[in-house]
Amino acid sequence: MIPGSLDDGEPLRLREQFSALRTQVRRYFWLWIACQTLKGIVTTTFIWVPMAYLYLAR
Repeated sequence: MIPGSLDDGEPLRLREQFSALRTQVRRYFWLWIACQTLKGIVTTTFIWVPMAYLYLAR
């Protein structure tokens, strides 16, 4: 038998799996937003601001 496969007569339970997926999405949505915000701040601070400064300082 393949690991993770269903036994004979075992129901698939798609509704429960979909509900669990929605719970995970809700849980990690704000963490993803925070990571993207932090990434944008770091990129702006260390890449775009120095490049703009060097360009405009000529």
